[in-house]
Amino acid sequence: MCETSACFMRSSRLPLVMFIATIALMSGALGWLVFETTRAPDMPVVKQTAPVSRPAPAVMPHSAPPRASGPASPQPPADAGPRIESLNVPGALPNEAILTFRTAEALAAFRDRAASLGLEVLGHDARLRSARVRFNNTRGLQADLAAHADDYNSVGPNYVVRIPGLPAPAPQTDTSNAGGHEPFRSQGLNAIGATGDHSTWGRGVTVAVIDSGITAHPSLQNAQITHIDLVNDGSEMNGHGTAMASLIAGSGNNVDGVAPAAKLLDIRVGDSNGDSNTALLSSAILKATDLGARVINISLGSNGSSPMLEEAVRYALSRNVVIVAAAGNEQQTALSMPAGLPGVLSVGAVDASGTQAWFSNSGTGLTLVAPGVGIVSAYADGKLVIGSGTSQATAITTGVVASLLARGYFGPNIIPLLTRTAEPLNAPATAVGAGLIQIPK
Repeated sequence: MCETSACFMRSSRLPLVMFIATIALMSGALGWLVFETTRAPDMPVVKQTAPVSRPAPAVMPHSAPPRASGPASPQPPADAGPRIESLNVPGALPNEAILTFRTAEALAAFRDRAASLGLEVLGHDARLRSARVRFNNTRGLQADLAAHADDYNSVGPNYVVRIPGLPAPAPQTDTSNAGGHEPFRSQGLNAIGATGDHSTWGRGVTVAVIDSGITAHPSLQNAQITHIDLVNDGSEMNGHGTAMASLIAGSGNNVDGVAPAAKLLDIRVGDSNGDSNTALLSSAILKATDLGARVINISLGSNGSSPMLEEAVRYALSRNVVIVAAAGNEQQTALSMPAGLPGVLSVGAVDASGTQAWFSNSGTGLTLVAPGVGIVSAYADGKLVIGSGTSQATAITTGVVASLLARGYFGPNIIPLLTRTAEPLNAPATAVGAGLIQIPK
């Protein structure tokens, strides 16, 4: 313990020194804080590197391959293209393919080199950017795919499109259909509410009948018909197209069409056997649309689709055309094409008791049903026939659509209207859709 005066003075000065030191430290800290808050922040140094290449997304069927933005990728091996077994599938024309391209220019370039590849171009459609080709083997096609992969959208079979025939009736083993057989023996107009004078129905509406051609018949003598033959093989016409035309716009001679005042645009795509193909049907849909058809009747079908057909359907629908197509007669649980495509009014058949016809295909997306068993119609050589099929049901439905369009209904509203006003039936929607078509009052 310090008791001298010197010790006292030193001890009394200690708090003052500590106070001064504290003030100095605080001033320094404050100055550093001001400096740090006012100077520009340091920017991180970024090392420049070459862009990282990302793997190209997988190309799904019917989709366009992505264009490369960097160095060219290694070309696939020559055998990476479609093999002959992927094109010669059941229901397709043998040794044929439908090629669709990204652009019309790519299509034109392909046509210029096709012969050198051993490929025969049987037809093409610039707007659908598609070509129908025949091949002896796929080596040339595989080589072109390898060399011009970015030009292609798809390569697929050219399916046979035909008038649907009828399978042998076997209701005892028919598990997917209700088995209706009772014939109408008429056009079934009473069943759909098309009663009274309907001689002016369909006036001002052009209906395209894409079928096997329409021949002269007494029931069509008052009809306005424009004929276009896309087959041009000089063969005798199959009577199926004439039958469909009479159910749409026939009058008199024991055949009463739904819309006798409609104009018919006859576009022949089926040969004397009633056979056609996807490429020809697709081009016919475009032609019908461009020539002013407001409703297209397709009482034909195939067991497969293609991007070419799908784009043709989209083209027509985008211009407010109503496409009516047959569900098919194969007793299948899937709809024929193009009936199975989105936006198409797909039609199945019922008999006179309202039961699903024993042959009528079922499937998700079926819109509705119409009379299709024992239907009286015109045929070739001035004949009348009694026939059954989803073809007849489709033609009757087309007549209803034409009558509604003539009354001022807007094309895209037709399917919602008809499904809302259809007569419900005691069967699943996959079998009868919304029910039996009715003429809205």
